[in-house]
Parts: sequence; C-alpha cells; structure tokens
Amino acid sequence: MFVRFITRLNQFPKLILLVIFALSAFFFVQARDGLFDPDSGRLRINSTVEPFIERNSGAYQQFLDTREAFGSEEVVVIALHNTEKEPVGLDYLLTLSHLKADVEAKVPGISKVLSMLDIPQASGKCAGKSYFHQMGIGSVCLSVLEKYEHQISCLNKSSSINISADDEAILLKLKKIISNKSEKSLEESLEEGIEDDLEESPEENLEESLEEGLDESLEESPDEDVADSGDPVTEADTSNDSSLDCTLEKSSSSPQKIHADTEAKIRKTVSSLKSHPLFQGDVLSKDASTAALIITFNPESKPESAETQQIIKQLLVKHQQNLEISDTLRIAYAGQPRQINKASRLIRQDMQLILPMSLLLIVIVLLIAFRSIKAVFVPLLVVLFGILWTAGIIGWVGDELNLVTMACAPIIVCVGSAYVIKFLNQYQTETLEIKQERSAEEPLASIPQIITATLNSVTVPVTVTAITTVAGFIALVVSPIPAVQQLGLYSSVGIISINLFTLTLAPALLHYIHMPEIATSEEGKGLLNHFFRLIAVWLRLHSKRLIWIWLLIAGFAAFGMLGLSINSSTKTFPEESQLVKDLKLIENELSGTDTLRLLFKAETGSDSQQSSANNPLKTAKTIYGLKELQDWMFQVNGATEIDNIKGLRIDKFHSPVDVLAHYRMGLDKLTDEEVVQFFEKTSENGPRFLSTAEDVLQVTIRMRSNGSTAFLALRDMLLLKVPELLPHLKFSYTGGGVLSSESANNIAQGQINSVFLALIIVFVILSLLFLSWKMGVIALFPNVITILVFFGSLGWLDIPIGVTISVIAAIALGIGVDDTIHFLSHYNENANKLRNKREASLKTLPIVARPMMFSTIALSAGFILFAQSEMESQVLFGTFTALTLLVCLAIDMTFLPSVVMETGLITVWDYVGLKFDEEFIAGIDLFQNMTVREAKIASLMAYPEDLKQGGLLFSEGDIGDEMYVILEGSISIFLEKNGKRTDLVR
Repeated sequence: MFVRFITRLNQFPKLILLVIFALSAFFFVQARDGLFDPDSGRLRINSTVEPFIERNSGAYQQFLDTREAFGSEEVVVIALHNTEKEPVGLDYLLTLSHLKADVEAKVPGISKVLSMLDIPQASGKCAGKSYFHQMGIGSVCLSVLEKYEHQISCLNKSSSINISADDEAILLKLKKIISNKSEKSLEESLEEGIEDDLEESPEENLEESLEEGLDESLEESPDEDVADSGDPVTEADTSNDSSLDCTLEKSSSSPQKIHADTEAKIRKTVSSLKSHPLFQGDVLSKDASTAALIITFNPESKPESAETQQIIKQLLVKHQQNLEISDTLRIAYAGQPRQINKASRLIRQDMQLILPMSLLLIVIVLLIAFRSIKAVFVPLLVVLFGILWTAGIIGWVGDELNLVTMACAPIIVCVGSAYVIKFLNQYQTETLEIKQERSAEEPLASIPQIITATLNSVTVPVTVTAITTVAGFIALVVSPIPAVQQLGLYSSVGIISINLFTLTLAPALLHYIHMPEIATSEEGKGLLNHFFRLIAVWLRLHSKRLIWIWLLIAGFAAFGMLGLSINSSTKTFPEESQLVKDLKLIENELSGTDTLRLLFKAETGSDSQQSSANNPLKTAKTIYGLKELQDWMFQVNGATEIDNIKGLRIDKFHSPVDVLAHYRMGLDKLTDEEVVQFFEKTSENGPRFLSTAEDVLQVTIRMRSNGSTAFLALRDMLLLKVPELLPHLKFSYTGGGVLSSESANNIAQGQINSVFLALIIVFVILSLLFLSWKMGVIALFPNVITILVFFGSLGWLDIPIGVTISVIAAIALGIGVDDTIHFLSHYNENANKLRNKREASLKTLPIVARPMMFSTIALSAGFILFAQSEMESQVLFGTFTALTLLVCLAIDMTFLPSVVMETGLITVWDYVGLKFDEEFIAGIDLFQNMTVREAKIASLMAYPEDLKQGGLLFSEGDIGDEMYVILEGSISIFLEKNGKRTDLVR
C-alpha cells in the first residue's frame, strides 16, 4: 500500500516540486529568524554548559539558585606578567590600576573586579585600607599610587622647576600615563565608575593582533576611541584635603627621585605579600612577578558574548602598549567565558568553511560517479533541503544549536547522500535493464515508467533503512539531558525528511534532469569494473577465509575495548593557540580557572531558621570542619586520597577559614560569637560566603583539571569525605564545570548505550524483515564489526570517548544498516532469478558496490576536512568518521557477500505477496500438517525448474541439497551402463 501511494504521488511531479519549494521557503524564514542573530547575521550557537545540565534532578535549579545568591562563577582572570620574572613594581601596578578602572567602566555586566590593590589590611595604622596605603600628612592614610600620580601632576603644573634632559624624558612618558587617570582618589573612582562610549564593531586587525600574542609589537593601533579612552583629567575631588594640596609638595624633588622613592615602597610592600594567603594564587604569584585582576559577572550577564570579549581584548591591547614596561609586560587573560566564545567562533568558522568544502567534495565525487553536472543537482538538492527543513524546524520550535546538535548537519549529509545515491544508481540500473529487455519493435521506456520501476525497487528498503536509523536516534529522546534529547529528535527529523525527499523530490527532479545511462558489465572496461571483478574473484575463491579474517579483526578490536575510557577533555584548542598559551601562563603563575562550588546547609529541624545566632553555619565547629577539609585537600598532614587523582591540581580553597585566620591572627580558641561577628562584617564589605538568607554557606575550589574524569573523581571523594568532617551540615555541590562534566560523561555513556540499544532494535527489525532471527544476526553482523573496530581503535590508541566522538558510532550504524539492507534486498531479487546463492551474491556486488563506494568516498572526503579545524575534538570527529565509514564500506563489500553465499534469504515483502490461506494449502498434499506461515516459507524457499522432454535433472555424483517435487508431468530414475539404459522408477 505504501509503495502504491508513493508511485501514485509521483505521477504529479510539478505539484511535488511546488509544495516542497513553498514549504522550504517557509522553513528558510524560520531558520533565518530563529537561528541567526538579527543584528550581526551570525549563526547563534549556545556554547555554554546549560544545554548539558540535566533538568529533572534538581541540579539545574540548584545551579540557578546558587548563581542568583552568590553571582556567576564564570570569572575572567587578567594577568600582568613580568617576562623577566622580576617582582611587579610601580609601573606594573599603575597599569593594573588603570586597567581595572577601564574594565569597570567599559565591560558590561560586571559584578566585581578584585586585584591586589583592594584587599584591606587586618591591623595597623591603616587597617581597613589596602596594603598600598600609608599614613600621610594629617594622619590620613593615602594610596601610594595615588600620591605618586598627584606628585607628578603637581610637578608638571609647576613652571619653576628646571627639568633636566633625563627628567624631561621621564615626564614625557609619565604624561601618557596620567592623561588616562583622573585625579580622583582610587577608591572613589572605582565606586563611581566611568561611562564612556565604545564602538561595537572594532577593526578586524584588533582581534587578530591579540590572538597572535599581546607580547608582540602591534603594527597597527586600535581604534582611536579605544586608544584615547580613559578618565579625563579633571579637578581632584580631594582638593579640600590638605594632604593632596600641591602647595605642600616639595618642589625640589625630581620626577626621577619621586619614581625611585615610590618604587622602593611598592617593592617592599609586594615582597611582604608574596606568601599572604589572601593574595597568593589569586591576585599575586608566588614569586610576585605576576599580578592579576579577577572579574566576576552578574547572573544575568553574558560574559561569553562577542561584544564583551571584544571590549576586553581592546582594553588589553591598549594597556599592553605602556611605554614604561612594554618590553617586559605580557598580558594574558583566561576563563570559561573566553573558552566558550572561542569554541563558538571556531565552530561557526568550521560551519562556514568546512561544510561548504565538504559539499563541494561530495559534488566532485558525484560528478565523477554519474558523469553529469545536472545529475549532481539531485543529491545536492535533497541534502540541502533536508538540512534546511531540519534547521527551519529547530528555529520554528525556538531551540538553539549547541555543541552536540551541531552534529545533526553531518548526520543528515551522511544519510541523505547515501539514500539518494542509491536511488539514482537504481534508476540507472532500471533504465539499463528495461533497455536490454525491450525488443526492437517496442517503443523506448518513458521516464515515468523508469521512475515507477525504480520506486518499486527502492521504496521498501529505503524506508526500512530510515525506520531502523530513526529507531536508534529516537532512543536518545528519553535522555534527561536537553542537548542529547535535541540531537535524537532533530536527527530523526532530518532522516525522515531525507527519506521523504528521496522518494518524492528526487523522482520529481528526474522528470527534468536527464541521467546518463551506465554501461553494461560486458561493455564496462573501466578501472572500476575491473576492481569489482577482482573482488568477485576473491570472494569466489576465498569467501570463507575473508569471513575468518574479519572475525579475527573483530576479536582484536573487542580486546582493545577493554582500554576504553570516557573523558571529555578540556584540551579542545591546539597548544599553539593564544588562548592555550594565556591559560597555561595563568595556571602556572596563579591558579587554575576550573571551579567547584561546595554548598552547606543546616540539617532540617535545626534552629537556623529561627535564630541567626544559633545558625549551625556560623559556628566555630563549622570553621574547624572547613579547616580540616582544607588541610585534607592540600594534604597538609601527609598524602591523602587526592594524590591518587591524575590530572588534578587544587590551587585555592576559598572559604571563611583563611580570611578569618588572617584577621584574627589564627584560629586558636575560636568562639561562635567571633564567627557570627565575622560574617556580619564581611556581609557588608568583604568576601561573601553566606547567602542573603544565611541558609547556604558556599566554599569555592579553584583548580586545574585535564578533563571530566578528574573533576568527577574529586566529586566522588568529596561526597565521602565531607560528611565525615562536617556531619552536622547537609552537603551538596554545583557549578558549570562539574555539572557539564557529569553531563558530558552521561552523553558519551548514553551514546554507547544507545548504539547497543540501536543494534538490538535493528536486529529485531531485520529479523522481522527476513523472517528469521538467523538472518537478523547475519544482516547485523557487519554493523557489529564496524562498531567493534571503531571502539576498539579508540581503546588501542588510548583516545577517550568524548561528546563529539561518541556520535560517530551512530553515523556509522546508520550508513552500515543502509548498505546492508540494500545489498540483501538486491541479493534476494537476484537469488530468485539465478537459483544460485553464490552467483546471486557475486552478481549483486557490482550493482550495490558502485553507489556504496561513491557515497562512502564522498562522505569520507567531506569529513576528513574537519582535520583542518583548530579544535582537537573536531579533528578527531572528522578523522574517525572518515576512517569508520571506509571500514564500513570494506566490510559490506567483502564480509557480507561472503556470508550470504551460504544462507537462504526470504524477505517480508515476498512473504506478504503470497496470498495463501488454509483452504488453499489443504488441497495440496505437500502442505499437509503445515500452517499458512510454514507453507509460505516453504514456497518461497523453493523455485520452479522447467525441463524439456528428455531433459536431465541430475546425475550420479552431482552434489546438491535440493528436494524436488513434481508439479506436472513425470520423471524416471534410471541406470545407464555400457550404453544400455535401465529404468528403475517411472
């Protein structure tokens, strides 16, 4: 019925084209509006961790609640590094101060910017002020940096100073610094901020120069509005303060002397802070050669956006050009927002460059295959319309593309190309067969007749293939992870669309696009035909040997699977990229940029909800428990379980412990009252550890990990250790890093499980299709070998399974099942004609091998282009997809024909075509005591043999496994000796 419907529908090719083009226009609008940014016109890609966080477990809501309570964990770290490894001095801190002011003024969505200039002293004359404040005139604590800039400003205004040549050179340099710095006090300028306009689209060379390295000299300057931006020189707000009155400054001091004196003070202060627990690793390196800014963002901000990242890059380029320290200054910045932005940009570049090049390679291969430019348009349009409809549906629904759903496009290209190439090859085959069977006086077959014959041959196998492939992908929809759900759903939508276009759009186009005829096998003298004949000879002579070879390869690959591991590595970008260089510098000099948030709550039923003073979170017991946890993590008292985690380095443990110990001069005899007072003071102006409602205590771990495995190993250890050290509190964890690691591993593991589930589904479908579980196994086995070779290769090469690599198995399975079903359907047809399984298999091979080879080569050539990507995950994805498809082709051209040579084959469409009933089989003695099903199978396994009068059926010594039933006429069994015949039975 379905075949009849498709053939009837294709009687109206113009209507088909009109409807498809009209719907395509609609989906084009939906894709444009839903997937592309209306302002920039760029493809929107959600490269954050949110699509990978499970929605139903409560972890996602806790992630959102924590971000709302404590701010975003996505920080950007900007490091000013002295390449000569000298401690940072006056000029470095001036640059740091100016950069901090610019960042606060120009970067949108900032919650806080922390530097070594902001951490207050715990005691002393300037307690509460930064460590760079000193007592000045009138017992007023002044910033050393502010005082220096004020002195230089006063010196410049004085006309009575005789400037030496050396002093004049220094002043010229200093003018460039102070022109961008207000005479306001540093604290006031940081609180008030400065509003300044910034162009949204900077020059392209700006971004490129930063990516090439901030440490290199720039040939071109950034835009004028950026280079000249900064605080205008205004009247000092502190003009009423006598300590900053120019009349009180000693006019006898030279700029050189002022600089030297201030430099000495700065060096002394910096040296005293190298081992300070609140500085080291966060805002100052151990050797004091690197100072940093830590930028945190508001929950609703988007620090990964191109606009925010571009502003940061502009500011860094600007301050890299500081004349005083440009030779030794190296500015680097890192953080999850930068990595997200970079990944999104690279994927977009790959889509814009590699996908068109892949399609171009496919076009070239198809052009060679079909020897017609017009014929190439058919598969190309089918694939493009399939991608367009899928993209339109995604945009229509309102979803965004993410790092997983990006795989939908190559999946559609793979499956779509295979479907339509096999359709076109069958069209050429039907054209040739009709031409050969036509007598000289019969008219040539029309295009509609050829299309009808083609549809009768390919509709069922193509549709069954689509059903089996969709069955594998649709199983992903039950995953709790949104990205996986969307991959399964939209891949299924794309495959269904491709199947529809193969059976409607392709036939409709063939009414107007002429396909060249293929030569007969006898006429074919080309290299390809010679190659197919060579394979046929090998199969005829060594079929059993080939089966054993593939079985040994499968066994070897299966053994390699023992070394498989799942690890979504953070090594996405090449080592030589500027992002990786910056990240390594910050991780080596300061701390890792990976974070894990530990959350503590009072046990249910405690007094925390009734009295703040009795809050279990604000007790000495909690502080001591956190101190034990910190000592355990840093292995203060000897090696702990942490030492067993490979690829993990814990750098910072942000908790009340170090802050309280610093201001209290230790934790000895700590009381609950002191802890309560500490949290009251820090809630107003200090590091925040308690939520506003004081029901959640947050501790943040900064670390460096090489992938999800290390992250999750730490998580598992904390789940066991924390209840031992803090039994009176409820413990949980959150953070984009750990949740995305969990999801990435779940995705990879889920893909593996879905592949094996898909194999089971395919086995059931093939068993029903060929009415035998044995044939289901035979049909499935080539795909099993392909999957084993793929996973085994990963194990032997020690390549962990990540999110993108795990998709390859599903692609290979889709292509493999498609090739298997097409081969077996053609084999069944030839077996019915030739009555010889070996000959049928050998005849089927060149018929199906041609489209299989061209489609696989085209797809492999397209995927291998991903090796040009800058992202390691994309390189592995493209390379392994291409190799897996080639392995799949080799198996389908050698193993599958060898296996079916020794088996019988019955298809479900043959079975359904027999109109047997109980009354019919009751009248045939041969079918006595048989069910209708058994009678049908017996009939389909048989074939008629017409013998002429006196014809010989078999002779003594012939080898055969047939049983003959005489339907009409009679036979005689006789002996013939010395020319004399003796009839035994007649």
